[in-house]
Amino acid sequence: KRSERGEGRIQSFIWLGVFALAIYAGWNVVPVYIANYNLADKVNQICRTPKSVKDEQLVDMLYKEVQENRLDGYIQRSCFRISTLDTSRRITCEYEREGRVLPGWNRTFRFTINSDQPLVF
Repeated sequence: KRSERGEGRIQSFIWLGVFALAIYAGWNVVPVYIANYNLADKVNQICRTPKSVKDEQLVDMLYKEVQENRLDGYIQRSCFRISTLDTSRRITCEYEREGRVLPGWNRTFRFTINSDQPLVF
């Protein structure tokens, strides 16, 4: 029809641009959180190891997981704090990771992993 002026086209392009930026940001940010989740899951598993395993061996196991998740640029061996009691073990780790959200916008992500698990005898 000739009475239509096409005013909705500009708004559609704006919303399409916003949607594309959200997808791009998600593409950059989601892997950062997935790597942290995978490491936290492995820390929980390692925290359940038998009491006979020494803390130095635990740090070796933890750092192997750090390397597999490609986080060795953000986490050092000294980051892990291990406290072994008679019936439980606690492992904590805090680290920061910088990631690009959008072109020209970087953000520092701060993560804390706490695991307190009963020991397997």
